[in-house]
Amino acid sequence: MNLEFDCAHCNQHLSVESSAAGQPVKCPACGNAVTVPAAPLRIPLPQTGAGIIYCTRCGQRNAESDLKCSRCSSSLQIAAQPQYVVSGDGTMGGLIPYKNPKALWAYYLGVFSLIPCFGIPLGVAALVLGIKGLKVSALQPERGGKAHAWIGIVLGGLCAAVYIVALVAVAILAWRH
Repeated sequence: MNLEFDCAHCNQHLSVESSAAGQPVKCPACGNAVTVPAAPLRIPLPQTGAGIIYCTRCGQRNAESDLKCSRCSSSLQIAAQPQYVVSGDGTMGGLIPYKNPKALWAYYLGVFSLIPCFGIPLGVAALVLGIKGLKVSALQPERGGKAHAWIGIVLGGLCAAVYIVALVAVAILAWRH
């Protein structure tokens, strides 16, 4: 029986008599001395047409189905990459209700209604769009957006009301003087 192995210096595939196990032999390709392994390191490839892969650490030829290198025992298989699950609706897990644009607009207009000079028109628009966004969400729950609509209604309505009261108070004070 022959022992098959690869030269540690040039990776040339070598085959020697099993009686040479443990003995140094001269590689015919590079001329360096190589110790013949005591047992066959190479597992015969299956005859099913499986391929050969080379160890990236030592260059040893291995069967494609091997998990570890037969020479240096380093891993031959690429580690499985983590799998990420993305929801099919594309809403980033429900964070952005892009399927209910009225609710989304109500939310943004409600936030921007905090700006003093623009608070009244933006607040009123947020209030109206928030109510419409809630109706859409009630009729088609898969479109989402309830929270965004409510934030638009509350924030927009509150800002509009506060700015209207402040505007009326300033007008009354100006009229008295």
